[in-house]
Amino acid sequence: MFKFILVGLIFALVSCSPPEKKEFQRGESGVSSKEYKAAIVHFDNAIKVAPESIWALKSAREAARVAHYLEKDFNTAIRFYRHMVLYSDSSEERNKSQKEIAYLYFDSLQNYPQSIIEFYKLLQMSDKDYEIATYKLAISRANYYLNQFNQALSEIGEIIRLKISDELQFDTQLLQGNIYVAQKSFVKAIVVFNELLKKFPEKSEKENVALTLTVCFEENFQYKEAIQILETLRNKYSPKEYIELRIKRINERIKNQPGAKGLHRK
Repeated sequence: MFKFILVGLIFALVSCSPPEKKEFQRGESGVSSKEYKAAIVHFDNAIKVAPESIWALKSAREAARVAHYLEKDFNTAIRFYRHMVLYSDSSEERNKSQKEIAYLYFDSLQNYPQSIIEFYKLLQMSDKDYEIATYKLAISRANYYLNQFNQALSEIGEIIRLKISDELQFDTQLLQGNIYVAQKSFVKAIVVFNELLKKFPEKSEKENVALTLTVCFEENFQYKEAIQILETLRNKYSPKEYIELRIKRINERIKNQPGAKGLHRK
């Protein structure tokens, strides 16, 4: 008799489970059986039934993970991350979720206008120089990709005033130099790239800063300086033929300068 009563109580408790919990459990079951799309539907149902419940928050966490990393459905993942930003009691989780949103728009969707909006939201949640500089650098890079060079440089100006690591400083100045190149402000770019070569020789070598500097010298008609750097890169850069071709091309430009023809007569 007692056994039947106990079974009845368990059945009653299960049947009285809130609908959002049942939807969450169905979603979990779908994940276990690798039916990810169906699982996301159940998680979404849990959120719609009771958006402020713990089961909705648990559903959002799991749905975001599944959509982001397993289904690669980034827009859907963003929707669930937004739920966590709105409803999580943890400031750390809200911050992490907003970061996921910003970088999904930037890296995965390459929606740079929206990524700028999301990174600005992140800035409001941050008070550490490293985080502020990192997000502002992303904003600057997004503006650079959108050909909004003045705004990109404005963000860099603010980053430089912060206390940041050498790595961030290098990345910031490298972007600054590339922006100047895009603006055809070669004199300014030359100053930046020369500074990078002096302060960060190893990082500069990995990023081919010297090679970019030769382009700036060439475009600024400083052919002698461009060739001098290219000569130092002969045995460092692969393929070597590229360097030799660059030197040959610059020498041809020198020969074709107005008034240069007479200088090359024997």
